[in-house]
Amino acid sequence: MGMDGNYLRVTQEELERALDDPNGFREETQDRLDDLADADLPPEEARYLTTHKAWHAIAFLLGRAEFHVDVVHGEGEIAEEEDWGYGPPRYLSADQVESAAEALAVLDFDELLDSTDPNDLTEADVYPLTWDEEDALEWVGHWFKPIPAFFSAAAEKGDSMILWID
Repeated sequence: MGMDGNYLRVTQEELERALDDPNGFREETQDRLDDLADADLPPEEARYLTTHKAWHAIAFLLGRAEFHVDVVHGEGEIAEEEDWGYGPPRYLSADQVESAAEALAVLDFDELLDSTDPNDLTEADVYPLTWDEEDALEWVGHWFKPIPAFFSAAAEKGDSMILWID
């Protein structure tokens, strides 16, 4: 058990429902989320994606690269008083998803790591604090790898995204 990063591709109509009634939306989609999580589809076909515990390291690396869209925490707030695990859910609009997808398509994860030492993550108190393990940065890359394809597929369909940590 731990803190996992989650993404749900949604239509504009679904996003509006989530904004109007976040708790109701979560309740009505919980069974679907469980099914989507179990589906194990390639990112191009998936409606749900998790980065498991790598979310914070991904946010750290993208932040250091001054990535222009917060693809880990989202840009818009759904509801401050709602808690979907570790804080409120957030979202990216279809335009933000498209902008992020374009930039992610040309982003090389190895370049993000070029000037990164695992000690940087330890010093920054990046969750899950296992950066002394030999393959820690490769582990992050494993969870980062599906993100560009997931975002590209969402952008092609004009989807938005709901993001949360649970």
